[in-house]
Amino acid sequence: MKRALSCSGALALLCLPPMAGADTTVPHDDLSPLVVTGTRTPIDSFRAPLIIDTLDRHDPTLSTASRLEDALGGQPGLSVAGQGRRNGQTISMRGFDRNGVLVRLDGVRQDIDTGHLGNVFADPALLREVQIARGALSSLYGSNAMGGVISLETVDADDLLRAGETRGGRLSLRGATASDEIGATLSVFGKTDTAHGELDGLLAVGRSKSGDIRRAGGQTAPDDASLDSLLAKGGWQPADDHRLFTQWQHYREDAHQPGNPQTLEPTDGTLRDRTTTSDNLQLGHRWTPTPTTQLDSRLTLSRQNIDEPEAERTQQRLGAQSDGYHRLDHGWLSQTLAFGAEATTATQRPGKQASGFPRADIDTAALYVDDSLAVGRYLDDGGVGRFELGLGARYDHYRAEDAEGRDSDEGRLSPRLRLSWSPSDSLMFYSGYAEAFRAPTLSELYADDRHFAGFCAGPFFCAPDNYWVPNPDLGPETSKTWESGFAWRAGDWGLRASYFDTRANDFIDTEVDIMAGTTRATNVNRAHLWGFDARLQYRPGDLPVEAFVGLSEVSGHDRDSGEALGTLTPLEALTGLDYYLVDHDLTLGWRGRFARAYDKGDEPQPGYGLHDLQLAWQVSPAVSTSLSLRNVADKTWYRPDGNLGDGRSLLANLNLQW
Repeated sequence: MKRALSCSGALALLCLPPMAGADTTVPHDDLSPLVVTGTRTPIDSFRAPLIIDTLDRHDPTLSTASRLEDALGGQPGLSVAGQGRRNGQTISMRGFDRNGVLVRLDGVRQDIDTGHLGNVFADPALLREVQIARGALSSLYGSNAMGGVISLETVDADDLLRAGETRGGRLSLRGATASDEIGATLSVFGKTDTAHGELDGLLAVGRSKSGDIRRAGGQTAPDDASLDSLLAKGGWQPADDHRLFTQWQHYREDAHQPGNPQTLEPTDGTLRDRTTTSDNLQLGHRWTPTPTTQLDSRLTLSRQNIDEPEAERTQQRLGAQSDGYHRLDHGWLSQTLAFGAEATTATQRPGKQASGFPRADIDTAALYVDDSLAVGRYLDDGGVGRFELGLGARYDHYRAEDAEGRDSDEGRLSPRLRLSWSPSDSLMFYSGYAEAFRAPTLSELYADDRHFAGFCAGPFFCAPDNYWVPNPDLGPETSKTWESGFAWRAGDWGLRASYFDTRANDFIDTEVDIMAGTTRATNVNRAHLWGFDARLQYRPGDLPVEAFVGLSEVSGHDRDSGEALGTLTPLEALTGLDYYLVDHDLTLGWRGRFARAYDKGDEPQPGYGLHDLQLAWQVSPAVSTSLSLRNVADKTWYRPDGNLGDGRSLLANLNLQW
């Protein structure tokens, strides 16, 4: 029913004639329209007490991307694991791996746990924006948000409609030389006023085909894949303060690749067929009684299925959530309140001979509130500066149970405290404390099948078959983080930097006993993580250029053994220079990606310096193109996890709109 509503709503709009004299402007309030992931409220990102990076669809980095690595791989302090295959891409940030970084697609968490397979399935061609919020954010988002939150937002009709238009179409063609990829996305979109309110909708269908992936230095990761994607959205605004919306996002990849897609070559010398599908459905309501108050409520259904000849894994999640904010402003005193609740039930179903993916269910419920109180006047206005105090907390409860009746019942409170002082409108200092957690996955709690077959290493040494041992008493990982920083802007310059110190407890590790033939997830490690992020930007108003530098470093060790951790990142930098021509219709850009050498335990990792070139050209109102030449010198380099980075590749995107 939801699918039919999304598709029919979008298609019906295209058949309606444009309304004469229709007002196509979008109302704005006195707040910034950007809803910042780290605050859940519309706010000037300069005022957000954390480091946020944003990519939009006009940036060639995102507009030419065909996989997550293309879009996020150059971000300092963020690592995309794998060898370029979509099925093997997972994200690490601030010392936390895939389970400690929450990824959301249009507000729906993406967290299927399938061993070496990825947990994020999204076609970048359908994205309008990516926000990367760094830091402990469980007080707003609950489990997994220990190293940060990555929010992926898909495009809608208003993003594609030009001024004065009420309907249109768009054909996007794209390709990448490193993977011999070619693809296309066709979108139709529109909006119209009716006697019962405004209707809007979008329908986008995409397909791409790719082959073996060329990695750094010319090595090849065998792959043969085709991707089909669909995005259907529809909205109805019966009144100025009410909006109903629905959407369906579909992803299907058919691939011929190694059993472990994160390896360069298959360890057993064979490739297998794998079909990955992901569906995310939403039905929601937005209430905006005042320009400074909003409440979003939605029902969501997400389903991921990974099907192979000998194994099938399916996760389904049904949820209800409501998130809102309210702001009061009295000049020298203002208050912003963010609040919400959510409840979900998730099921995990194995098929055929799936290993490490037990039949189990988990129910979660959460409440959160976050209050920011700002008071005072700037020094120039005769005050002592503007102070802002933020207090927030979220309570999460989860109950998991497997087919044998073994259950795990836990609750967790995640508080957050922050204080900032702004002596002027152009300078802010902030400091804060936050606790975060991540619940163990169903696989970590209940896996009880065979992990791997026994083997003989010689005539006198043979190991038995190895089996998972369930651990329903496994506790959640937890962390306590202090973070301090500042933000400064003056004229053409802007600078933002922060330093964080994290004490993490009860890391979930996998203990393998070869002779006993067992594998078990246990809470063992205690970690100390620390590092910094900094962003410098230069935007001169009288010159057609823009430049920026981003820096990040994550250090740490096991607090018990003193050994270095495996998810650290060396000092990394992303630098860029853009030159604007033809009234900003043509932009030439350079990106530099640099990292310092460091020791990863007993494995020294070499440093690297990479150079990318890019172009964005609005040829005419109907034609635009983006080009990105990555790793121009085809330098051999390695990501912090030891995997080869991306090789030289030309990525291109051509858009035709009518």
